[in-house]
Amino acid sequence: MRRILNNLLISMLFTGVFSADAGDLNDKWSLLCKTGDISYCNLIGRNYLSTKHYSEAFSVYKRACQKNNAESCASLGYLYMNGLGTHKSIRKAKDLLSKSCTLKYGEGCYNLASLYENDFEFEQYRSHAFEYYEKGCEFGNADSCLNLGIFYSEGKSVKADFSKASKYLDLACSGKVGFGCFLSGELNSGEFERHHDYEKALDSYLKACELSVAEGCSSLGLMYEEGKVEEPDLEMAAAYYSIACRLKDPNGCYYLAMAKEKGQGVPKDKLTAKTLYKTACNLGQFSACQN
Repeated sequence: MRRILNNLLISMLFTGVFSADAGDLNDKWSLLCKTGDISYCNLIGRNYLSTKHYSEAFSVYKRACQKNNAESCASLGYLYMNGLGTHKSIRKAKDLLSKSCTLKYGEGCYNLASLYENDFEFEQYRSHAFEYYEKGCEFGNADSCLNLGIFYSEGKSVKADFSKASKYLDLACSGKVGFGCFLSGELNSGEFERHHDYEKALDSYLKACELSVAEGCSSLGLMYEEGKVEEPDLEMAAAYYSIACRLKDPNGCYYLAMAKEKGQGVPKDKLTAKTLYKTACNLGQFSACQN
């Protein structure tokens, strides 16, 4: 209970509920940062970022990065990358992210890998993206694990490998990256190396849906409709299609429309079905546009 209360107070502080005290606390944190307690540099830096005081954030992170604080170096790299509080310099961003990664900060490794993979200035380093995603995942960055899973499932930069793809997607899912859960479901319900593990797919789709990944809810509904693990359960299928549709998934709306039209798992309602077909069509489900 005490921890919950402390978290609530911190949240209220950053949202400005205690705005008068927040300024005083910022001053205290700044003093502690300047006198060598680096952890306070990151606290005040995050506060400056959240309030868009980028120049102040730049000064704080620069001071802490000079003292080899990995998070501050990564944040300083972010500021250089986007030209916030300083001039834009992708080269300086790269050097700072590299330093952060060397200091074993997973997010720094992830951002460096993303830079190598996506920025045209570093096209010659694109092959190094995999290496830094590996480091990011090793240092606890779940998004890095997700990208490794994608690399191994698609055979991108490495030989396709189901077991490694599954391992890294599961790590991403454990780190609350919902798309990692969804892709784990896809991997285990699809035709990859003729491998099927429907129970694991069902569990992965459920986790994805719980993390508000709409496609996970639709896929979960399909598994219930098709009876992939147990007997078909049209009521459960319709319930997950409804969640998916509320999350703006075109297939979820389309499948729910068909269920409403036929009265499968829900009461038959052709008027509502017509509205749902229109919603699905507007969201990009082209088959729904024919209804």
